[in-house]
Amino acid sequence: MPPVLDDAVPGIAALRSIYAAAFTPPPWHETPDQVEAFVERLPSQTGKPGFRCVTAHVDGEPAGFGYGFDTPDPWPADRLYRPIADALGGDTSVLRARFEVHELAVDPRFSGRGVGASLLRRIAADAGPSWLVTSPSATAAVRLYERLGWSPLREFDAPREPFRTFRVYLSPESPEI
Repeated sequence: MPPVLDDAVPGIAALRSIYAAAFTPPPWHETPDQVEAFVERLPSQTGKPGFRCVTAHVDGEPAGFGYGFDTPDPWPADRLYRPIADALGGDTSVLRARFEVHELAVDPRFSGRGVGASLLRRIAADAGPSWLVTSPSATAAVRLYERLGWSPLREFDAPREPFRTFRVYLSPESPEI
């Protein structure tokens, strides 16, 4: 049965549960503190211009979610934004004023059922040029993005993050540098 998608923003408890299921196992290995940091960031992100969230349910159970927003301009300096800017030589124009798929999470119990693909297609639908970041070590995510036509733009290192190396992907409609 295909996932049932919903554009309503669910409660934080539902998102926490999916996020923890998706990001605490390998390859991510997020800690309970990192899961709580996600929960603490979430309220400020829901208020960003262009915010949209999609959830997926399979057989009535929460299976995944994705959300994003318009990339802030001026370019932020927090979290991964600074290393991304550095990797692009300071020229973030290819990413600014575009839609940023900020989180895409699928509970591993529902992997292989089209949940991630459905979520990504829906979250980026009508958004125009979009981008996202993942770790090259997240091979299932990399396969999904590339199968859907997303292309790698640049890899970068973020020494203070759990993974040192990340990769920026552009949606099929995004111009490359």
